[in-house]
Amino acid sequence: MGLFDRILNARAQVASLLDNAKLNSAIERQERELDNEPRNLAALQELSLLYQERGEPQRACEMMMRAAEVYLDRQDLEQSMLYYRKAERIASGETRLDIWRKLFDANRRMRRYEEAFGRAKQIVESLMELGDAARAVDFINLMPELGQKDILYRRELKLLAGLEADNLKTAGNVSSTWQRKQATVRDPDEYFPELAVLIVDDEPGILSVLETSLRGLGAQILSAANGRDACEIIKKHHPALIISDLNMPEMDGSQLFEWLRSQPDQAHVPFVCLSSADSEAERMAAFDMGVEDYWSKPFRPMEIRHRVKRLLKRIRPPVDLQGKLAQVSLAEVVQILETGRRTGLLLLTHQQEEAKLYFRDGFIVDAEYGAASAERAFFRLVGWTSGSFTFRSIAVNREPVIKLNPQQLLMEAFRRFDEVEHVIAELPDRDQTFICGDGFDRAPEVADQIAQEGEFAANIERIRQLFDGSRSLEQCCHELRDDLETLLLVQELIAQKLLVPGQVIEL
Repeated sequence: MGLFDRILNARAQVASLLDNAKLNSAIERQERELDNEPRNLAALQELSLLYQERGEPQRACEMMMRAAEVYLDRQDLEQSMLYYRKAERIASGETRLDIWRKLFDANRRMRRYEEAFGRAKQIVESLMELGDAARAVDFINLMPELGQKDILYRRELKLLAGLEADNLKTAGNVSSTWQRKQATVRDPDEYFPELAVLIVDDEPGILSVLETSLRGLGAQILSAANGRDACEIIKKHHPALIISDLNMPEMDGSQLFEWLRSQPDQAHVPFVCLSSADSEAERMAAFDMGVEDYWSKPFRPMEIRHRVKRLLKRIRPPVDLQGKLAQVSLAEVVQILETGRRTGLLLLTHQQEEAKLYFRDGFIVDAEYGAASAERAFFRLVGWTSGSFTFRSIAVNREPVIKLNPQQLLMEAFRRFDEVEHVIAELPDRDQTFICGDGFDRAPEVADQIAQEGEFAANIERIRQLFDGSRSLEQCCHELRDDLETLLLVQELIAQKLLVPGQVIEL
């Protein structure tokens, strides 16, 4: 490091120390205010932000819950729920369960039975994940009535708690077959999003069949038409498994294998040969050279899928960290990986959805969730309070597309969450339906008018689909909680009467 770099580094360290000193001073000042007046809402709100900035989520959560209790004592249920929802994002374990119970009670008291049922599901699912079926059953049995759909709600909760099962009986029936009813939930041990598989074959039809049959395993599927193209892909993507045809132009399968073994970083990668030459001598020669397996053409695609699945199970890296988001919040997981300067893939699953966060040296370099990526994907994940997480240490070769550090990402996500809550609270007549008015074609023009530099684009098509007259405004807002820009556009479209009232719906 040169003299100029050392000076810059020293200045950055001094600036950081000054920022930390200011932050600590601000916290001490607010703590004194709170000591003098324990129900001081301004101090509670400010401390919740300052503790988050200092990387102390549990203390921030405590301040939010205390603010919620002050509002609850004042019979201000809306503001109380707002702060409980803020605390929910960073709470974990029994604290989060307690928050869910309070949100359940508040929604029930306000006759928002659909939202109350959603909270009841979270409570029962979490208790069952913890292995505490007795508490789940007690909660269901003691649960107050939830409006006209109470019977349906209770039946679903009882199914979750295992109190009611389907009528399928298999005991004592002789099947005389290896075939069984397919599982409805994907086994995470048979899903490999952290791995890449390279298929090399000069026949496009073979590539297409293999890509289709392997896609369901979750791995990244790469393809090349010859050995030379495969070499470039291997250098760039570092696949965990290579499946290659033997007879190809330019560089055949055996030459590709020899090149692979000459590369120190890639010599260990399992190599499977595909060939129509199924002689015993050819197979034995391949095994003697170190080929992992030899699969003959023609092949059955589903059989290849099962063989690949077995290989990927064997070679995948071990799990370094895993758990339930109901017990450990996403913010806590991110902070653990940041503090440990970890590199690898964090896989998040929630109901039938999944997301990926790519870490390098503790920084999140990219995120993927559905069609969203980078910061937008991350911001949509902060609301996940149930589901599971799995972290594996793997090489991450992606270009960093997220510029904020993990703490800045979390703070921005929480800021957006607060703005979403504020927008929803300001919307009128949330128990009514709203539909697209005659002038809705002007929506793109309105979106351009309210768009600010650096923000994401609002999803007009999503608005068109949601506001079809079948949902209340409250229900539409619930669907848009993870999309601030689209929610802001909804607010403006209502103000300009491009979304107009329909009928009242009992929630």
